[in-house]
Amino acid sequence: MEARKWVRALVVLLCLSALLAAPAVAQAAVELNPYEQQLVDLVNRTRARHDLKPLRVRGCLVAAARAHSLDMAANQFLAHCSSDGTTWVERLVTFGYVQEGFSYWRAGENVYAGGGLFSSPVAVVQAWMKSKAHRRVLLTKAFREVGVGAVECEDGYGDCPGPVWFFTLDAGRRIR
Repeated sequence: MEARKWVRALVVLLCLSALLAAPAVAQAAVELNPYEQQLVDLVNRTRARHDLKPLRVRGCLVAAARAHSLDMAANQFLAHCSSDGTTWVERLVTFGYVQEGFSYWRAGENVYAGGGLFSSPVAVVQAWMKSKAHRRVLLTKAFREVGVGAVECEDGYGDCPGPVWFFTLDAGRRIR
């Protein structure tokens, strides 16, 4: 069992290293897995029902969100701070969503973990909309960009013994 934890930690470190070393990704080159794409679509439909503009997928926010979902899955936790203590804002900046050079910078983050019937993007958005703080992130009028990360953990989490999905949504807006 200890060996599995070391392997997971190594995978997280390798993925984070690759993401940090990768050149900036063009907007059009960002590919989302099916759960991530469904999550973006559902969030944008929810925003449309509230007369809000859709969020555009931003590569650096996707990288930050995926890295955090992977970290949560590998290290079995659910929080906004990373396993090494990095805050979510520090993580966004590390992955390129910088504040320098912008007169306006605002961001928000939602996280979620669920298994079975509670692991679908539909369940995620429903849960976020029932929470005042999470709903606020989804429906912030100023936000224009989004990054999502959806990672499956076969080892379960908490009371859920089977596969569990970890989700992170980072949304924001920057104006020069």
